[in-house]
Amino acid sequence: MNLISETQLFYEIGNQTPNQARFKVKDNWQTITWGQCLDSATKITYYLSEIGVGLETKVAIFAKNQLEWSYFDTALHAVRAILVPIYTSSTPEQVQYILAHSNAEIIVTELERLPTLFKILPTLPLIKKVIVIDLTNEEQLSQLNESKLEISNLFISLATIYQQQLGADLQFFIDKIQPDDTSAILYTSGTTGNPKGVVLTRHNLQTNSEDWIDVLSDLMPTVRVDLLWLPMSHIFGWGEMGLGNMLGFTTYLTTHLEVLNDMPHVKPTVFMSVPAYWEKLYLDAKSYSTQETAQLEKLHELTGGRLQFCLSGGAGLKREVKEFFYAADLLIIEGYGLTECSPTLTMNRKNDFDFDTVGKPFPKVQLKLAQDGEILAKGPNIFKEYYKNQSATDDSFDVEGWFKTGDLGELTTQGFLTIKGRKKEIIVTTGGKNISPQLIEAQFKDDPYIEHIVLYGNERKYLTALVTLQEANIKDYAAENEDYATLINSQQVQTLIQQRIEIVNNNLASYETIKKFMIYAGHLTVETGFLTASLKLKRNKVYEVFKKQLDELYK
Repeated sequence: MNLISETQLFYEIGNQTPNQARFKVKDNWQTITWGQCLDSATKITYYLSEIGVGLETKVAIFAKNQLEWSYFDTALHAVRAILVPIYTSSTPEQVQYILAHSNAEIIVTELERLPTLFKILPTLPLIKKVIVIDLTNEEQLSQLNESKLEISNLFISLATIYQQQLGADLQFFIDKIQPDDTSAILYTSGTTGNPKGVVLTRHNLQTNSEDWIDVLSDLMPTVRVDLLWLPMSHIFGWGEMGLGNMLGFTTYLTTHLEVLNDMPHVKPTVFMSVPAYWEKLYLDAKSYSTQETAQLEKLHELTGGRLQFCLSGGAGLKREVKEFFYAADLLIIEGYGLTECSPTLTMNRKNDFDFDTVGKPFPKVQLKLAQDGEILAKGPNIFKEYYKNQSATDDSFDVEGWFKTGDLGELTTQGFLTIKGRKKEIIVTTGGKNISPQLIEAQFKDDPYIEHIVLYGNERKYLTALVTLQEANIKDYAAENEDYATLINSQQVQTLIQQRIEIVNNNLASYETIKKFMIYAGHLTVETGFLTASLKLKRNKVYEVFKKQLDELYK
């Protein structure tokens, strides 16, 4: 297969099937055709080109999933600019850091994000324009009193004039795209400090897409109806949108709050998600009946009855969930990768899978294990560099040029990869046992009462844990009117959590079991600084803040 850019395929499908549905948007699932998408993306391309956005210009998108996210992404590819996506859950400090560090010159955003941006714009002299996609009239603009703001309706009108003057279409721009062009700078979660900017070229992304399609094409249905809720600001959601542009999806845009309620009505044939949503479908189906046949029928009802392509990513999915779906003739595919790998390194296949693993390497990917078990990778999909961070780039590769993933793994005799945990997060007890906290913490993911559990015990005799609770469920369970801070210290709640922990302990080696715990009355959130914008745990931050209380558990 010759490498063809996502933008080229989007252009071809838009011309060949202009009246087919590309997106369905709320409310009432309004249809946006491929032709309309192509027209909008083309107009934005001309507008961006006219205002000087071109090769190497950094443009940040700071907005929730919506049509314009897709349009601007396509347009930025076409003018050879560099996309810098920012999570909407980011704090003003995080947004300021990414905008400043990336040297972004343009921000594409929405009215809801303006309070955050107004706090930090004075510190960002490189920003030339803030394009607000839901600003519609001059009166709104004057009320906001910010000279850098741009009205979406106005630039679309201008773009039409620019296009008429040139007399060309999107292909005029696509023909200039080069494989070595930088496509995006994607900022990592920053679990141990400031996020790093992963520089990905179009060649990185296209070669990984080619592998992706080669490996999974036999699972892809003929009718491709996708239900997309994953944030486009994350490589998983961004990749799902891009796959739709390449393979001709009709994509229903929904949110993380509405997706499971929408599923039976949309009846998707394609669904990609993190484990929590697969687990919720599993639990809802299992609780419906004690009879397996009825449970499987309920699962088909919950998913709409047409589901064929199922992909889970972001973390490990429990084996019992995968087996339950498989009993319903639904194979959930899992793989493994990192943003730095564009993103996929391994994947299970339709007729070659192992539920205890994350599959085998992609065709263009080379994998091997270092002496300490760290997973090392090579291939055309491996990132170029961390932006403006040569030392971190150098540290990420060994002397032979293998990318050091930071994850520990094992390879089975059949060539499947198993993930054992993060190298830097391994807990080593005084007994010399190496323990991956993530693997144990993952077993509490669908617990109805435990919200977060964070293991502790490096250079200690045994493991302890900090626990936060599902507040509403705990109050319902206790049926008490006491305030929450008092309630969590009650014998009733303490006993409940001990019982929940013992359920998991029973499946662990003795040195892996949690001997003591403390319950924190608050919650681990982005706002409190314990989670990254992509909701990953900042383990070192938890250890720093709660060290005294956790150490008390050893007295």
